[in-house]
Amino acid sequence: MSPAKKNDQQPRRIAIISPCATLVPHFGTELDIAQQHLDAGDSVEFLHCTGGLKICEHNLNHSPAQCGDCVGRREMGVGLLTSPVKCHSFTETHTGQVKVDFESVEDLTDYNIGNFDIGYAALSSIVSICRDPEPDLIQHRQTLNRFLISAAQSYEQTVEYLSNNHVDRVYVFNGRFAAMRAVLRACQRMSVDCFLHERGCDLEHYDLFKNHLMHEIDSIEAAIEERWETARSNPNRNEIAASWFHDRVNRIEKVWHSFVKNQESGRLPSDWNPTRKNISVFCSSDDEFVAIGQAWRNDVYPNQVSAIARISRDLQMIQPETQIYLRVHPNLTSVDNQRKRDMLSLDYPNLTVIPPEAEIDTYELLRFSDTVVTFGSSVGSEAVFWGRPSVLLGPCFYQNLGGIYRSSSHQETIGLLAQTLEPQEITGALKYGFWLQTRGYRHQYFRASALFEGQFKNETIYARPQKLSSLSCLQRQAKRALSAILPVK
Repeated sequence: MSPAKKNDQQPRRIAIISPCATLVPHFGTELDIAQQHLDAGDSVEFLHCTGGLKICEHNLNHSPAQCGDCVGRREMGVGLLTSPVKCHSFTETHTGQVKVDFESVEDLTDYNIGNFDIGYAALSSIVSICRDPEPDLIQHRQTLNRFLISAAQSYEQTVEYLSNNHVDRVYVFNGRFAAMRAVLRACQRMSVDCFLHERGCDLEHYDLFKNHLMHEIDSIEAAIEERWETARSNPNRNEIAASWFHDRVNRIEKVWHSFVKNQESGRLPSDWNPTRKNISVFCSSDDEFVAIGQAWRNDVYPNQVSAIARISRDLQMIQPETQIYLRVHPNLTSVDNQRKRDMLSLDYPNLTVIPPEAEIDTYELLRFSDTVVTFGSSVGSEAVFWGRPSVLLGPCFYQNLGGIYRSSSHQETIGLLAQTLEPQEITGALKYGFWLQTRGYRHQYFRASALFEGQFKNETIYARPQKLSSLSCLQRQAKRALSAILPVK
């Protein structure tokens, strides 16, 4: 069902606020949403960046050429809509005082402007750019300061826009990054519904998150439970849920890259001994979640490296015959930061470290392990589905769905790992898989052909389209008129 459908006949005023680059598929999603609302009789307008914001995650040096390309793509895309839409631009000015030059992550994350957690927002952008959960703020000071200013611009100008214009609904991409989280917080301040859009269950779908970040654990848990309950009468519910786990093992890319597709099927570590007790630890690439908020803070271990070191040392003392295998996340293959270096240098007699680029088969490792340990990786839920005991040592979306052993202290962790654990019931894993396999809304006008390729209304959005001849202009105008009354194939 289209999110633009409504029961009443009153037209709504829709704003798509886009302080980010016009990239596939997200710009295509915004155009798709805009056209759906136009079809429903609503008015649509854009508030977007035309170079006024101080920095963009995709244009760190504020290159005029890159800004021009982005503006060109936006103009072409908006021109394909069936009705004219108003377009507003972020300006270069901001009125408030913005604190800059932070020296510690703690001081940064404590920094707020009103209801806007601007410190967390700017940190999220920095962490994602440098792929380091503990970035050196001195080294990245100039970039961080520009993100802080850009976030303040986005927040202030969104508040001003909503103050001067009655808007029924706002759409914005993702919400985790600096300028985008500013839009969400501005909407919350002004009591305007804000829908964050992201990729859905596959290339044909996008998802929406109403008034909350897509990383907020409580809200996602509620969405998982609601989707499972809504499908209660579906006789294929369990089969659909199971298909998500099978797709993962089969290296099928649906929403993002498969990080196991280059691994050698069936390959185990060379020192694997099936006669001893084997515990596999699957670490996470935690840069996406480190700057969300307090809900993602691990109250037991300060980070994964110190946790694995402590577990290896203490388990060696009481159960030296147990071998621990650490599967460093393949997503960290091209990353170079201190935490990764510390992880790869862990050296204990009962610990085998598997580098991220190693061809060891993640799923063969899971299959033959006596116990699987994660800090929030989806592998923890996958282990439950495949009938392996799963111990969770950190916060995640499936933490309260059941099926896992959840540790609340280091002492409890060692106690669990020293035991012979039994697999638990898999309903929680099925709920998680069903949500991931079905979430979102189907695109109506945008067609993705790959993770970063696609067309809107059968048109590829170019940065600077070639000047059209008079005949081509007439043909485009005719096509645009027809698309208002005929469905797009």
